[in-house]
Amino acid sequence: MSYSLSEEAYEIADEAWQETKDRDAAIDFIHDTCDGHELSIYYGKAIDFCAANDTTCGEDYLDDIGGISQKGDTFGAIACRLAYACLVTSALACLDGIIDEEELEDA
Repeated sequence: MSYSLSEEAYEIADEAWQETKDRDAAIDFIHDTCDGHELSIYYGKAIDFCAANDTTCGEDYLDDIGGISQKGDTFGAIACRLAYACLVTSALACLDGIIDEEELEDA
């Protein structure tokens, strides 16, 4: 199964918002979901995902928190970390959009 970053991120964000209806709780939900996502834990899936998607958002996120790689990393571990970062940053951006859209509808 191949993943589209934008579609997967939106699904995660939408589920987070529907489950919580609270921004802070939804952010926690997103982090937990992305941390346990198969793209974040399976080397092959992460490598395929990184090859098929623009990973700039994840690279920027990881650069901001200390770097993409850590001592002793394997290629697969780096791909998993990068896939996680892409999912998190994209899902958080989607969450903001979902919340903004709901607030406009309620206004």
